[in-house]
Amino acid sequence: MKLLNLMKAAACAFAALAFAPVAQAQSQTQGITDTEIVIGTHLDLSGPINFWGLPVKNGMEMAVDEVNAGGGIHGRKLRLVIEDMGYDPKKAVLATQKLLTRDRIFAMVGSMGTVTSAATMPMVLERGLPHLFPITPAEMFALPFNRLKFAFFSPYYDDIRTNLKYLLANKGYKRVGVMYQDDEFGANILKGAQDQLAAGGLAPVSVTSFKRGATDFSSQIARMKSDGAELVVMGSVVRETVGAMTAARNLNWNPAFLVSQAGYAPVVAALGKDFVEGLYAGAMTPIPYADTASPKVLEWMQRYKAKFNQDANVESVVGYNVIMTAVMGINNAGRDLNVDTLIAGLEQIRDHRNIFGTAPISFSPDNHLATRRTFVAQIRKGRWVALTDFMHYAD
Repeated sequence: MKLLNLMKAAACAFAALAFAPVAQAQSQTQGITDTEIVIGTHLDLSGPINFWGLPVKNGMEMAVDEVNAGGGIHGRKLRLVIEDMGYDPKKAVLATQKLLTRDRIFAMVGSMGTVTSAATMPMVLERGLPHLFPITPAEMFALPFNRLKFAFFSPYYDDIRTNLKYLLANKGYKRVGVMYQDDEFGANILKGAQDQLAAGGLAPVSVTSFKRGATDFSSQIARMKSDGAELVVMGSVVRETVGAMTAARNLNWNPAFLVSQAGYAPVVAALGKDFVEGLYAGAMTPIPYADTASPKVLEWMQRYKAKFNQDANVESVVGYNVIMTAVMGINNAGRDLNVDTLIAGLEQIRDHRNIFGTAPISFSPDNHLATRRTFVAQIRKGRWVALTDFMHYAD
């Protein structure tokens, strides 16, 4: 209900405050000139997930700079406008109002976060503009189908079902607990776990939740330990994943833990150290490590290091990928770029495989979700290691 209310409020706020006329003809030309294409996004650069937002920003800017250095797209340069929303839906709404009415972007590309993007997507759609590849695996950004909506990431639901199915079949777990964040994100994880367990004739032996931003997980962990869970499925992001596993180890309890893509990040291993050893996760793009990277990825990592004086990570890869996927659609659209030709250009993408080993992505006129496939990864000796090829629970 909170999410629906945010979306309704965003739509109403936009209708009341936007001062530029909104018309279909405008949506065909906004953000496009003879020499420039303006795209925009909102990221968390100062809030609780800025460890994601800052490298995503770098990856996006690197992609834009490379495209422009290569001559742009059909004679036009890309201009990317990035707004900081601090992972606050209200700030995201204000940022989106600016992007749409002052910066007059042609498309929203790679907005960050489930709740923040859900609050702002209606504003973009109301204006008749494309909403492309928000950095969240929530299914709502592709379904229900809308010609203006395109999603890049395999949904949380599919991710958890697929990887839980693998662990149940290959590790023999029978007693599964679920600990999830008490919001829409956590609800996706809970449902995926419940449905996959039910498919095998099982049910969770323990279900518990926590509030977003929680730091103490001792009571939830104690409950699941008492209920005898052998595997804990977590609807958590980074700090919560580390906090919960640390609480378990402090109780001398050592079940297996599975987290979604939301917790698949190098920072989990770096922060959690020995406490998170053995953690499983669903993943869509392998985390790049310099000593195991392919020559093409290593060369990309070296360019990134030279540009930002920082090591590249999976977050920077994500930022780079969402821009480059949008660029493919813009390039396919040709010189006569507008909303309709961009949509057609994106729908031409079939079984695309990037240098980073991301799951192959495809779009079509009736399906704007890039993929539903993920692989299982595990933290081993402080780094993430892929255990499987790409899979889907329905296979």
